[in-house]
Amino acid sequence: MEQPIYPSVADALVRTLAANGVSHLFGVPGGPLFALYEALSRQSAVRTVLAKHEEGAAFMALGYAQARRGLGAVCTTTGPGGTNALTGVASASSDGVPVLLITAQVSTATFGTGALQDASGGNWSIDLVDVYRSATKLSAMLNNPAELIRLARHSVRTALSGRSGAVHLNIPADLMTKPAQAGALDVDAPATPSRPAPGPAAVAELADALRAARCPLILAGQGAKRARSHEQLKQLAERLDIPVATTIKGKSVFPEDHPLSLGVFGFGGNPAAHEYALSADVDLILIIGSALGEMSTHGWNPQLFRGRQVCQIDVDPLQIGKHVPVDVGVVGDAEALLRMLVADLAACPSSPPARAHPVLPRRRYRSTELQRGHEQLQASAVVARLSETLPSDVMIYADNGNCLSWLGQFYAFKEPGDMHVSLNMASMGYAMGAPIGGKIADPDRPVVALIGDAAFAMNGMEIHTAAEYSVPVVWVVLNNGGHGMVHNLQGMIYSESYDAVFARPLDVALVARGLGVESMTVDSLDGLDAAIATALAAGEPFVIDARVDVAEVPWALRGRAASLVAAVTTDDTPAQDLLSNVG
Repeated sequence: MEQPIYPSVADALVRTLAANGVSHLFGVPGGPLFALYEALSRQSAVRTVLAKHEEGAAFMALGYAQARRGLGAVCTTTGPGGTNALTGVASASSDGVPVLLITAQVSTATFGTGALQDASGGNWSIDLVDVYRSATKLSAMLNNPAELIRLARHSVRTALSGRSGAVHLNIPADLMTKPAQAGALDVDAPATPSRPAPGPAAVAELADALRAARCPLILAGQGAKRARSHEQLKQLAERLDIPVATTIKGKSVFPEDHPLSLGVFGFGGNPAAHEYALSADVDLILIIGSALGEMSTHGWNPQLFRGRQVCQIDVDPLQIGKHVPVDVGVVGDAEALLRMLVADLAACPSSPPARAHPVLPRRRYRSTELQRGHEQLQASAVVARLSETLPSDVMIYADNGNCLSWLGQFYAFKEPGDMHVSLNMASMGYAMGAPIGGKIADPDRPVVALIGDAAFAMNGMEIHTAAEYSVPVVWVVLNNGGHGMVHNLQGMIYSESYDAVFARPLDVALVARGLGVESMTVDSLDGLDAAIATALAAGEPFVIDARVDVAEVPWALRGRAASLVAAVTTDDTPAQDLLSNVG
C-alpha cells in the first residue's frame, strides 16, 4: 500500500497562513528558522518582508491585521529574535488585534545544553513560551510534528475568536522538516473563528432602555470600529437622535461632520465632548466596544457613569461591568448586535423624547486660526491642515504621545474611515512599522502616519524597509526636539522639565535621506502644503519633518496629568479634583 506524502511542518505552516488570507509574513530570519524560509521560497502565496528589527516586524504585522481586519503574521528566530518582538506582539494582544507569532527554537536534542540562543527554558536559558503566556491568548511549543496542523489551526481560531488577540507558536528547528500528518484535518482549509451571538431578549431590553431615555449618549470604542459597525451606529444615532462621542481608539467609526458627532472623549478629546458627556442631564450612556481604560474615560472620571443608566455592548463578556456596575449588558459582535437593535427599534417606532440637553455644536478648527500669532509652527495647526487637505479615503496610523491628542482634537474624519492606534501598551515607535503593514494590506488607499521625533528615534530604521519594498507611506514627523508629552506633563506637574528633550535635536529629514527615502523639512503651513502635495504624488515612501513648538500643550493632556498626580497622592482626593493643580 502506498504511503501518503505529508507536507513538512514548515510547509504546513506556510499553507496555514495562506489558507487564512495572510499574503505577507514579516520577520527577520535566523539559523533555526531557515527551514521555514526555504518553504516560503518554494511558493508564491505568502511573501516575506525583511524588517530591520523584530519589533518593527511585529508592528508591521499589527498594522497589516488592523488594515485587513484579519490575521497578521510575524516570524523570528529563537532567543533575542523572540524577545525583540515581545512589545509589538503584546501590543497586538492588548489592543485586540489578531497576530500570529512564529518563533524558532533550537533542536530538541540540545535543550538546556548551552546551545546558541537556546530559549527552551532549561539550564538558565530563557523560556520563550513562558515569556509570551502573559502577552498572548495562547503560547505553545510544538512537541510532535503530528500535532502541527491541529495546533496551527487552533492558534488561528484562538487569535480570531471572541475578542481577538495575538498567539504564539514556538517550533524547534529539528521538527521544522519533519512530516506534519494531517489526520482528518485539511491543511488548506481556513480556521473558523467563533463569535458570540446576542439573544433577542437582551437586545429588546437594551432597545427599551434607549426608548425610555430622555438624554442618552453613545460612547463608541475600538470594538465598534473593528466590527465595521459604521453604518449601523449611524442608523442607531439618527433613529433616536443620540449624540455620539468616540474614544481615541474608536475615532473614525462615526463621521465627525455629522450633527450628532461630539468628537473624542478622554485622551485626545475636546471640550465640547467632555461638557456634554459629563453633563448631569445625561441619563443613559451606551458604551459600544470599549474596555473603559484610563485614556478612554479621562482618568476613570466617575462623572461619566454617576447618576445615569449604564448600558454596555462588547464581544468580550469579561469587559462588561469590569469598571462600573452595568444596568444592561449585551455580549456580541457590535455590527451584528447594532443591526438587531436598529431592527427592534424600527419594528416598534417611537418619537425620541425631548432632549434635556441639546447637542452642543463642536468647534470647527481652522489651521490658519490655530497658527495665528505664533512664530513657531504649531502641532495643532499641522494636524488641522492635514484634516483640510488629505483625501477622505486616507488611512492614518498615529503613534503614542501628543500625536494622539493633536489628531483626536484637530483631525475630523468626514466619512467613516480608518485611524489606527496602539494605545493599551502605548509603545512609542508603533507608527513606524505599522503603516508599512497597513499599506501592504490595502495598497489602493493612501496611508499617512503621524509620529513624534522621539518615537522616530526608536524605530525609524524601518523606513529603509519601506524603501526596499517601495511601500509608499507618508510619515509626518512632529519634531519638537524630544519627548514632548513627557516635557509637557513634567511642566504641568512640577513646573519644570527634567531630561525630556534632546540636547541635539534630530534632523529627521537627513536621517530619512540616508536610508533612501525622500524627505522635506517644513516650518510653516505653506511649506507643509507643498510637502503634502509632493509626498502624495511621489508614489514612494516620504518623510515630512515638521519642526513644531514643544511648548504647545494639548487640552486633553490635563486628564493624564491628573491621573499621574493621583497615582502618587496619599490622601483620598479624587483624580478629577486635582485638575486645578496641573494647569
